[in-house]
Amino acid sequence: MLRTDPKQHNEHAYVNWLWGIAIPLLLTLTFWPFRQILIPSNILMFYLLGVFFVAIRFGFWPSILASLTNAAAFAYFFAAPIFSFAIVEPENLAGLAVTMVVGAVTSNLAQNVRHQARVAKNRERRASALYRLSKELAEARLETEIIEIGMRHIHAEFGGRNTLFFPDSNGKLNYPAELPLDTSLSGADLDVAQWVFNNGKIAGHGTDTFGSDPALYILLNGSSGVIGVLALEQVDVAYIDLPEQRQLLDTFVNQIMHTLERASLAEQAREATLKMQAETLRNSLLSSISHDLRTPLATIVGAASTLETDECLSEDSKRKLVGAISEEAQRMSDLTTKILEMARLEAGEVQLNLQWYAPEEIVGSALRRLDKKLKTRPIKVNMASDMTLIHVDAVLLQQVLVNLLDNADKYSPAGLPIDITVETTPLGLSIAVADNGPGISEEFQQKIFDKFFRIHKESAQSGVGLGLAICRAIVEAHGGDIQVSNRRGGGAVFHLHLPVLESPPTIEPED
Repeated sequence: MLRTDPKQHNEHAYVNWLWGIAIPLLLTLTFWPFRQILIPSNILMFYLLGVFFVAIRFGFWPSILASLTNAAAFAYFFAAPIFSFAIVEPENLAGLAVTMVVGAVTSNLAQNVRHQARVAKNRERRASALYRLSKELAEARLETEIIEIGMRHIHAEFGGRNTLFFPDSNGKLNYPAELPLDTSLSGADLDVAQWVFNNGKIAGHGTDTFGSDPALYILLNGSSGVIGVLALEQVDVAYIDLPEQRQLLDTFVNQIMHTLERASLAEQAREATLKMQAETLRNSLLSSISHDLRTPLATIVGAASTLETDECLSEDSKRKLVGAISEEAQRMSDLTTKILEMARLEAGEVQLNLQWYAPEEIVGSALRRLDKKLKTRPIKVNMASDMTLIHVDAVLLQQVLVNLLDNADKYSPAGLPIDITVETTPLGLSIAVADNGPGISEEFQQKIFDKFFRIHKESAQSGVGLGLAICRAIVEAHGGDIQVSNRRGGGAVFHLHLPVLESPPTIEPED
């Protein structure tokens, strides 16, 4: 709220003084016809009521003028002898004196009430302005947003264009990268702002330092010291220097500074978190590689060395060593493929090739890819024969099923079956892969989909803990979700659900 213009204020004061005269005259005209009916004390009560009304509506001094006008009007028109300012009857003189005293007291009380109401209204306005600023700042995240919000609210409350200056790495103040508002101050003197920043004193319009400058330069103090300068143009310094207004401006500045510091600390914390996560991933990757690649490498090196140096090996032994080399090389290839695939998924380089497929084709392709590995294990598939088509990336969804089946094969006893249940509903596709292993404790059921997480850090089972993380990334890329739970009788069951985003095409039956 800006200070009232002095000319308008004076005109308003003149009108108030005129009402201090007009109200008694109106009361005189109103009660003149009833002078023979009403006794003087009753007329004095009405005059007193008029004084009280003027005090409440127009202020203290207009009410004093109204009280004096009442005395003159009463003495001239109603107190004997009429048409004379002389008052003969003592009771009229006493009543008039009491009325003037009561009028003065009530006017003073009314003035105090008006003052307290005005103070309360100003406090409410300042509290409301501070609340609006705090509310917007609480929702801001970027430094440019915070600066824009601060400049806009300072202009709305104190008037004049304004801007915030912050130093660079060399301590030199610069304009913000973007001036976000039409009310942004673009002509401020950077030399004056730099002087304020270096000397820690206010300067500019209305002060003893650079007083001819049209802008007022105010320090921005943060928790670590002076962090910038506020330039505020075309503002009444006397208005700013009012204790309440200066306190409000300081509160505005403090709120903006604390929010800027909070955003800076949040950005630093985010960068530190990213560095920590990168370091954790690097350590996990190195740990997994050192454990899971060392064993197949040692097997390959040992078998190759035996083939190279031992010339007395039988053909059967040579075939076994070659088979061991091939098997361990395949394990290394699978591990490397998973690491690269996870990196591609996280980088967003994988684009879904969505096509319409029959669920049985995807399940059948996944089983064929694991045919050699699962040839000794019963696979039970529960799937209707007339299922609707699904809109998915078949290659990626096959990879999900391959990872789930490979996980079930690793962690369930040999010879026990793996159950696959596929259902399609109007809401989407549901696939469940269940094994008969030891199951997964509740504390690990959420963590098991994290990258490089393994329940048993060192075990006979190979892997770097990326298979299930890849499954979750692929399913979420399709807009679905994947969960794990324990089945009755032992074992774990992985549930994945893919939503249906559009109706499948209609296939015309062949003749």
